Amino acid sequence: MYTYDHFTQEQVCGVFTPWHFVALAVFTIAMVIAIDRAKRLNEKQIWWLMFAIAVLVTVEEIIKIALRLSKGEGLYAWVPLYFCSLFIYAIWFALCKNKFIKNMGNSFLVCGGIVASLCYTIYPTTSLLSLPIWHPASLHGLSFHWLMCFTGILLYVKGIYRPKKKDFVYYLSFTTLFTVITYIINICCGVNLMFINWPYEVPILQKIYDAWHFGYTLLVYLAQSVALFWAFYGFDQLVQKRSKKSAQEEVVNNEQNSWKGVFYWHWANLKL
Repeated sequence: MYTYDHFTQEQVCGVFTPWHFVALAVFTIAMVIAIDRAKRLNEKQIWWLMFAIAVLVTVEEIIKIALRLSKGEGLYAWVPLYFCSLFIYAIWFALCKNKFIKNMGNSFLVCGGIVASLCYTIYPTTSLLSLPIWHPASLHGLSFHWLMCFTGILLYVKGIYRPKKKDFVYYLSFTTLFTVITYIINICCGVNLMFINWPYEVPILQKIYDAWHFGYTLLVYLAQSVALFWAFYGFDQLVQKRSKKSAQEEVVNNEQNSWKGVFYWHWANLKL
């Protein structure tokens, strides 16, 4: 039953169904609680937490690969070279002492990982569209992307990594490295890892692919390797501006309150 994956439409969870909304609620509540508690950890403790997550997701991936190989599934089903699969490599990169490698990993975990994991959770086409919510593949997909999102948010909230313009080099290097490897494998083996050779059940992308095959591949590459970074960088700039504005307003309010306090104290003394 755990490796069986042929279900009727009634058994399949589906997207935007009651069980999917339950999964979204659990995902959100667990995230808020976990981030709130993890914010109290120091940088060394966070490193060990990330190490534990890296070991966990790696072991889970090895088990998944073994199960799919035992079922005789093709290369497309077990090679961990999809965009979200890059989380496994990125977290190990982030644990390295080498500055360039570490920044490659951190930039993906924050700028790519958060958005990608949220997109999967909101629209999990590769699991809930064909499997029940209780199926191990569904549970693995949701937990994997929860850890992916949690790691990125934690690094960002703690200030361990905040994107700068120069960090685009790190992010682009990381995504391009795996895109090139994936593209070569796709061409040689006729598979569609990272969905860069043809679209996966997305009508608008299918139209682009039908019009120009390589144009589709280029578009996906630019979206993953360029647009995601700058989108998150723009979001961070807005957050920073709002934080500075709030801090300035608080300073002004404190100054005004302090002057009011002095005024009222003198007024009270004069009346006495």
